[in-house]
Amino acid sequence: MTLAGQTKLAIRIRDEVRDRIREGRFGKSGQLPAEVELASSLGVSRTTVREALLQLEQEGLVIRRHGHGTFIRQNAILRGSLNANLSTTDVIRSHGMEPGTTHAQLRRDVATGEDAARLDVAPGSEVIVLERVRTADGRPVIFTVDNIPAQLFDDAGVDEQRLLDPGLSLYQLYADALGRSVTDARAFIGVTRADEALAERLDTTPGEPLLRVEQVDLDAEGIPVLLSFEYYVADTFEFMVHRRGPALPARTGARERA
Repeated sequence: MTLAGQTKLAIRIRDEVRDRIREGRFGKSGQLPAEVELASSLGVSRTTVREALLQLEQEGLVIRRHGHGTFIRQNAILRGSLNANLSTTDVIRSHGMEPGTTHAQLRRDVATGEDAARLDVAPGSEVIVLERVRTADGRPVIFTVDNIPAQLFDDAGVDEQRLLDPGLSLYQLYADALGRSVTDARAFIGVTRADEALAERLDTTPGEPLLRVEQVDLDAEGIPVLLSFEYYVADTFEFMVHRRGPALPARTGARERA
């Protein structure tokens, strides 16, 4: 079998094992069968199983303990890259989990101070505020507060109640209904602690650390169209950032001498 064929097979086995984990087919112990046993049940080589488990470990769904075996993470880590502006729905689905929404609330408010400046609207301008708890396989993982200039919906003649659609993809709604394609974003990342309201929404305890992301999304013309505040359960998400540089000038001939 070619290398490409082996990789495709490992991906298929990874997906199969992920489905078995979601269906609870490995029992209550949380431990997967030994690699040789798993390979036999799946009809593939041990090498293919090992590659599939490595991919699942990189996704944060399992953890391998040398000399003890492979175990399902009780709190699966959802990994994502901050280089790409992906929706929460896409991140959750990419890990084989089912995204969901609870506690959705919608209201109109006015933008003031720093929020108005970041949306580049006049203070006192109306904004549509959408609050949601996002879930992964039913577990609350993110609380989001989206602030949308109301003028976008008013000008397009779009009913803002569409924002309460359980299967909502906000970016897709922007593109399809509002005629605004989100192309860039500015994100500010920090750590905060859950107050009582956040702890209740995210099914955690007050004082627990949360990853806080404040983001301004821009359309193709560089106009701010969305201001979001996102609170991530800290032990659920892990983000990767690609950092470039410093690309210092290399001395000519240094490599040859080395």
